[in-house]
Amino acid sequence: MTVTQPVVRRHALTVPRFSFGTEMAGLLIALLGAWSGIVPFVGPTFGFSADGSGSWYWNLSHALLFLAPGAAALVGGILIVLGRRGAQAAGGLLAAVAGAWLVVGALVWPIFYGTFFVGASPIREFAYWIGYSLGPGGLLIGLGAFTLGRTAPPAVVREQYAADPALRERPVGERPVVDRPATEPGPTAGPVGNERRIAS
Repeated sequence: MTVTQPVVRRHALTVPRFSFGTEMAGLLIALLGAWSGIVPFVGPTFGFSADGSGSWYWNLSHALLFLAPGAAALVGGILIVLGRRGAQAAGGLLAAVAGAWLVVGALVWPIFYGTFFVGASPIREFAYWIGYSLGPGGLLIGLGAFTLGRTAPPAVVREQYAADPALRERPVGERPVVDRPATEPGPTAGPVGNERRIAS
């Protein structure tokens, strides 16, 4: 009676990089960042001034609430479109953070500096919130999370089984990384997977 040594095979689940979807998200992030950064400066040109200021009026609220997160989102979108996986992940994180600041910044600004959105009709004020803060901010959070999910590193699955050719068939979509004999035979050889002892 001889007992074969169980073999541990590690598989990396290959996660396909859907470049079109990821890069399209990066393009949308860049466009939203550009809009968010410039809307308080050009919005008054066509009657869309949330704080009642004129065109190209520079103040602290415009710079901190819109220009800074808009520029961050624009950089993040460029990283996603032009960068590799690591740069795309950083761009997605940057977009999500910029979107969160667009949403939260306009909400917390009145606590320290007074009301930002001027009094207007309910529909007009709703349009200001959607066009300046909640709309682009929410979209940036969603697109940033989408990009982070697409650029996540592939999961690693460990499978332990006996050295039987019938058991070495690879599941679809899995790529073998390394084969090595288990250090200990029997149930204590590995925490994951199934073992089979073959008697001869």
